Amino acid sequence: MNSFLLLTLLLLPVISGCANQAFFSPSNNDMPSKEVVWLDSLSGNKIAYRYYHPTNTSSMPSPDLRGTVVHFHGNSGQMEQTQEKVAWLTDYGFNVITFDYSGFGHSTGTATDKDAYLDAISILNYINQYNHQPLFVVATSTGSNIFLRAWADNPIEIDGIILDSPFTSYVKEAQFVLSQSPFGKLYDWFALVIMRDDYAAEQSLHRVPESHALVVHCEEDSVVPFEFGETLYQQLKGNKEFMAFDDCRHARAMTGDHPRYQHNIAQWLVNTEQYVRQNNREQVTQMIAYNE
Repeated sequence: MNSFLLLTLLLLPVISGCANQAFFSPSNNDMPSKEVVWLDSLSGNKIAYRYYHPTNTSSMPSPDLRGTVVHFHGNSGQMEQTQEKVAWLTDYGFNVITFDYSGFGHSTGTATDKDAYLDAISILNYINQYNHQPLFVVATSTGSNIFLRAWADNPIEIDGIILDSPFTSYVKEAQFVLSQSPFGKLYDWFALVIMRDDYAAEQSLHRVPESHALVVHCEEDSVVPFEFGETLYQQLKGNKEFMAFDDCRHARAMTGDHPRYQHNIAQWLVNTEQYVRQNNREQVTQMIAYNE
């Protein structure tokens, strides 16, 4: 695709008044609708979500497992296509929740950065209302941008986060993508015209709550630069770890393509869950002693 055609395609949403809409590439969901549950979102749409657990057929997490993991997928596909990045965590004793932003899969509405942001707040509030286990978030690529901004504005208690191939600015990511096309460096300024960061996380990172955090990034990532992950890692507060992986493509480290990487990530999650539970027990013991 030549640069002029690329710029023309990117400009169309701006002409129609829908900046950032070109960033999202949703697909329809072939999964039977009976296998999903719907949630009324602050966006005004109904978003579809699904639980993964071998022994759990109810609409809420099992109460006796390690914890609950909520997945924020990237800017393309839908949850049935991206569940491969998190559904395997059920083998380690975690409930897993996947969901689709507005306009993706079975979810109603149109895919926009604003609606995705409102959907993120809605799903976090809903899970937080009913979940009584350690709560974790896995956010992939664009999902990291969506999640971190929503969490900064709506700081519920989350015990640990895993950010896979993350970035925090739609504008900077668009600049990078443009720069990769022929003569693209001549046009990377155009990202300032076609993209907005109104619902991006970059300017809100100082408000992101402190938590256990793991950032993972493939060194050869050609979609989201490795440096984006490093920069975000440096800005996070709390106990944090960075895992750099080689010989993998964008946002593939958590899939079955790389079982060794999956094991390393799962071990971090299990260790964090154990630490959280132990710390909570100590706090309860201290409160009882104080009350006595």
